[in-house]
Amino acid sequence: MTQNNAREVACKMIRLHGLRAQAVAQERASEQRLRGDIEGFDHWEQIHAAICELRRTEGEGRAA
Repeated sequence: MTQNNAREVACKMIRLHGLRAQAVAQERASEQRLRGDIEGFDHWEQIHAAICELRRTEGEGRAA
């Protein structure tokens, strides 16, 4: 998964789930890990990281 793709999915997750987006992405990552799907786990971890980054930069924009 590319960085841009993870960011695009992260944006969609935020629109769909709002404040729960981070938790939902983490739940999906955990599900994949339990299944032994390392590729799926990495995919959702990247999305989770992108959500966190979007939230962080969104917060910095408001503080300025």
